Amino acid sequence: MLSSGVLDGPGLAGHRSGSGLGGGSGSGSRSGNASSNNNNNTQPKKKARRGTDSASQKRRCVSTACIACRKRKSKCDGALPSCAACASVYGTECVYDPNSDHRRKGVYREKIDSMKARNSTLQVLIEAILNADEEDVPAIVKQIRTCDSLDVVAEAILRRDYGPGAGGEDDGEDEDEIVDDEYPINQPIEGERDLARKMGELRIENGSVRFIGGTSHLIYLDDPASAPDEPESDSYLSTEDPIISWSEVTKDPQLVIHLINMYFAWHYPYFTTLSKTLFYRDFLRGKPTGQPRSTVYCSPLLVHAMLALGCHFTSIAGAFAIPGDSRTKGDHFFAEAKRLIVENDEYEKPRLTTVQALALMSVREAGCGREAKGWVYSGMSFRMAQDIGLNLDIAGRGKGSLSEQEVDARRITFWGCFLFDKCWSNYLGRLPQLPKNSYNVPKYDVFPDEDAELWSPYTDGGFDQSSKQPSRTRAASLQLSKLCEISSDLLLFFYHPNHIGRSSGKSVELKKLSELHRRLEDWKKELPKEFEPKDGQLPSVILTQCEPLSENDASSHI
Repeated sequence: MLSSGVLDGPGLAGHRSGSGLGGGSGSGSRSGNASSNNNNNTQPKKKARRGTDSASQKRRCVSTACIACRKRKSKCDGALPSCAACASVYGTECVYDPNSDHRRKGVYREKIDSMKARNSTLQVLIEAILNADEEDVPAIVKQIRTCDSLDVVAEAILRRDYGPGAGGEDDGEDEDEIVDDEYPINQPIEGERDLARKMGELRIENGSVRFIGGTSHLIYLDDPASAPDEPESDSYLSTEDPIISWSEVTKDPQLVIHLINMYFAWHYPYFTTLSKTLFYRDFLRGKPTGQPRSTVYCSPLLVHAMLALGCHFTSIAGAFAIPGDSRTKGDHFFAEAKRLIVENDEYEKPRLTTVQALALMSVREAGCGREAKGWVYSGMSFRMAQDIGLNLDIAGRGKGSLSEQEVDARRITFWGCFLFDKCWSNYLGRLPQLPKNSYNVPKYDVFPDEDAELWSPYTDGGFDQSSKQPSRTRAASLQLSKLCEISSDLLLFFYHPNHIGRSSGKSVELKKLSELHRRLEDWKKELPKEFEPKDGQLPSVILTQCEPLSENDASSHI
């Protein structure tokens, strides 16, 4: 499962006119796909909702998605008469039924807020009657019975318009202070706020978000983001081609583009571990001259990990560390990645790109038959992912200035690590390192404009335009993540140390097998129709359904 396989993905040729091998035959990138869409599709081009321009508007949220999008868990733009996903990606019937959506969280939240406000008002009125002197109670009750709004009366009580000794100015000032103590409605004590914050927080370090838990004394230290170790800069190398600024191993831009295209065409669609949009944005800017002020979604370490993987899908001369020796494909780029880890102290500087690079390095080592080294790289990736809080739902935990794209990049990286973890566990027959009780981060969204990008097979001769089709990368990866959740339960049941060499009883094991079989059957039934096996199907979709997860695999342990 972990070895290099035949997968799909978009290319880079369209990002740079005239670049790529095959003389302009590449069309796998976003811009190249857009051009192909204009030539072959009579519909007007839709504006990308998640553009790379920081000034672009955020994606519009809709309260009700169409039935088809809800079923396949994709993002719906709410367009009428048909949303973009149904019209341009899946070609399915688009029907809206607001009454069938039982997840109207916005409505429920509004009702909860309304009930909380009403309870607060009633609490103020009741406490005012209980605490007031006998002679003041009739006035309060009369005001309640004759008022137009109980909220107005509650606010008046909080201002001490009623109550004993409301006459003098000095007394009024003293009683205002008493009222603030008696009725601290929705006014948390300062100590409680501090305690809540100390239970855990996300903070910016080294251009990345890092999670510090409440049991750690590190949380009481000042935020180190105010004192960076390296000089910050937003400038980029302007005298060098941005494409080759990331590597010292090769200065051939055609080779770099070709290997990056290979990675995104065959490896990325199955092990979807990063935001392709943000990676391309920073990759095409070139290597920054100093420590960036904000999170960067491309790094020399990540680029060399991609180049090393891309070498396994090509036979051009630049892919070999030793000319003609296929066993050395990508070794020169991988050696540079290892050097960067040590030289730049990547271990002690948790970054999103380092998590991604270590995960890719682990699967590359597995494909080369070095499982022990790959297992170590994967463990480093998973630990660093937890260090920067990728396993946590960032909503309500100090999200701060993180944009929608940045939150999405964190989520897709975690679920990529989740896939790597389950692949390693299945491969070696070991317990998962990211069990389901260790995370609460939601799955990433499926965006029609991104999944509508055309994918076509990419070889040393360029792109095969005769087989192009929508990539559906995120939609396929989400289905694979659901399958991995089932795999996780299977691994925990059959590979737990307490269960090895010890029978839990025939009835218990058969019950567990029956449950796993039912979940697998449900997963298969819920697959979108466009994911059914057929001639010319996307390689990632075919591999998803060829996962070694079936009742026969589990029953072999009994």
